[in-house]
Amino acid sequence: MQDSQSMLQRLIHSLLEHNPPRAKSLCVTLLGDAIGPHGGSIWLSDLIELVTPLGINERLLRTSVFRLVAQNWLQSERHGRRSLYRLSEQGDELTRQASFRIYDGLPTQWDGDWTLVILPRFGNSSLSQRGAVRRELIWAGFGAIAPGIFALPRNQKTVAQKVLNKLKLSSHALVLCAHELNDGNGLLISSLISQCWDLEGVAAQYRKFSETFGPMLEASNQGIRPSQAFAVRALTIHEWRRIILHDPQLPVQMLPADWPGHAARELCGRLYWAVFDLAEEHLDQLLSQDPARYQAAKPYIYERFGGRNGPLGKKAAA
Repeated sequence: MQDSQSMLQRLIHSLLEHNPPRAKSLCVTLLGDAIGPHGGSIWLSDLIELVTPLGINERLLRTSVFRLVAQNWLQSERHGRRSLYRLSEQGDELTRQASFRIYDGLPTQWDGDWTLVILPRFGNSSLSQRGAVRRELIWAGFGAIAPGIFALPRNQKTVAQKVLNKLKLSSHALVLCAHELNDGNGLLISSLISQCWDLEGVAAQYRKFSETFGPMLEASNQGIRPSQAFAVRALTIHEWRRIILHDPQLPVQMLPADWPGHAARELCGRLYWAVFDLAEEHLDQLLSQDPARYQAAKPYIYERFGGRNGPLGKKAAA
């Protein structure tokens, strides 16, 4: 048991030394993954205690939450000399959108339909507008197949419309459902994959993820401390979130047979469930003194990565 704890601590230390998490992003990860299912709010002092073992000092955290409030990711409440934080309405909406990609992934079947976003007046838009549209649509998984034309191989009308509404460009854009008609006799959108999406870069990130967290799964299968389990869960989901939100998650038919994202997702799910109970125990020990705000975990948390009793959860328990 002691050897497992020491090995895991060395792996955590190495990760924090060579790839430390960014404080702002880590706050969003923790509020979405760990705090949200327990009611969604946390005292600043408790958040400091949670992130300090993850390489984030108090001064940096205070600066980060201040900026997240200014950017409308978080909202704060003053209670005397104490501050309570939770995701804002916007932050909660963005977190819900991301959660499906993080925990569930996309259906393996694809009917060949595409969602196109076309901005006819894109060439006359300001540089800031063009940059904002491109960033938001690419973040949602779209690829730029031509100036002002973005494509995604599945029905993402709702996501596209939310992006356009946010940027106040709905009346200047076309959102279309398309199906390729060339039938192999002409140019196919799928042939532009390397031009539209950086799959090589994403694949490299998935391989690095497996190299980093594979040993953590082995070390976590034996007796470890609740605080270590929470650190593993937080760092795993934080890195997974960073990668998955840069992955367009193209249909299986468009990916190489040896796509490393499949093995990485299985590893992430197994590791998540391997440390889940102990990580929850750590949260209980730290936060349950305030039952008015720290609630029992909501049922949806047990459906992540195919469910606690699903294939990955059972593998983790084996």
